[in-house]
Parts: sequence; C-alpha cells; structure tokens
Amino acid sequence: MLFWCISAYSQHWNYGIEVGYTNNKFQTKGLDSHPQSGFKVGGIIDYNFKSNILIETGIAYERKGGKLEGTNLASQKISKIEVSHADYLNIPVSVGYKVDIKNKISFIPQIGWFLNIGVQGSGQLSGIDNYNQPYTMGIDIFSAPSISQYRPFNRIDTGPIFCLNVQYKKVRLKCSYELGINSVHPIYGSPKNRTLGASVAYIL
Repeated sequence: MLFWCISAYSQHWNYGIEVGYTNNKFQTKGLDSHPQSGFKVGGIIDYNFKSNILIETGIAYERKGGKLEGTNLASQKISKIEVSHADYLNIPVSVGYKVDIKNKISFIPQIGWFLNIGVQGSGQLSGIDNYNQPYTMGIDIFSAPSISQYRPFNRIDTGPIFCLNVQYKKVRLKCSYELGINSVHPIYGSPKNRTLGASVAYIL
C-alpha cells in the first residue's frame, strides 16, 4: 500500500530535458538594433494538479546576443557594439493550464517570471579613438577592460515570460517570449532584452 501511495503521488511530477533556439534583440530607442541567434539547453520540472493546472520551473544555459549601432551610441565616440554571445543561467517559474485535445495531444499556455544570471560573453566594440582613427577591439561583455572607457553589461536580467506548448505523449514543443524589464546596460540606449525562443522537451 505504501508503494502504491508513493507511485500515485509521483505521477504528478514530470521531469524533462529541453533544447532549443533563441533569437534576441536589444530593445532601445534612437539606435539601430539587430538580432542575434543563440541556443538554450537545460532541464525542466513541473507539477500537475488534478485541476489541470501545472507549475513549471527548471534551469537552462541560454545564449543571447545582438548588435547596437548609431552616431549617438555613446559620448566616448563609440559607434557600434556587437554582442556575439552573452551566456546566461536561465531560471523560469511559470503557471500553466493543460487542455487535453485528443489522441494524447495537449495544449498548454503558460505565464510566469524568469531570472537570468550572466555567466560569460564576448563581442566587438567599434568607434573613433582620441586621435580620430577608427578602431575595432574585442571585449568581454560582462567585464570592463582597463584600456577602454567601455562599460560592461549588467549580469542580471529579469521579467515576465509567456509560453505556448503542444505536447504529444512525452514530447513537448514550446514557443516562448522573454520580456526583459531591466536595462542590461546603464548607457548605450539603455537596451532591454527581447528573446523569442522555440524548443523541444522530452519528458522522462
């Protein structure tokens, strides 16, 4: 009887692995912004209530990026910042509702909140130096070099996340949108991350 109770309880929990594609753009005014492709890989855990409501969380390694350019990018004669990659630990928490359609196909809309913690990143900085000569240099996105007036990006990003899932048996297809509310840089147009994602998860 004890084994039966544990088995029945554990059926409410789902564990899975998730891999996918991301497309990030820096939302800002007055500057040209170009998107950058990336990826996402991690694990998910969700708990299903009898009312078809589920709570999901997990952790993933997520790559973002983007490019900013314009004549008024900064006062230090910087004309372009290209973030080839900015890697984050992504921790989302969301609430969803599972709608069973037919033939073991389910539709799951979700809404929640995410926290991103910057791990590492790199890119290029272009502009005019003090001698009015053009230059391009490599930068660490989250660290300030001693030879430049470049300011690093913020490591913390957070905001709401919206997801739509279609699940067939143990395979779940997900479209997501992360709406960053924190400015990821103190200047350079005060950009905010806007990330569209598409992923597939396998429920173990």
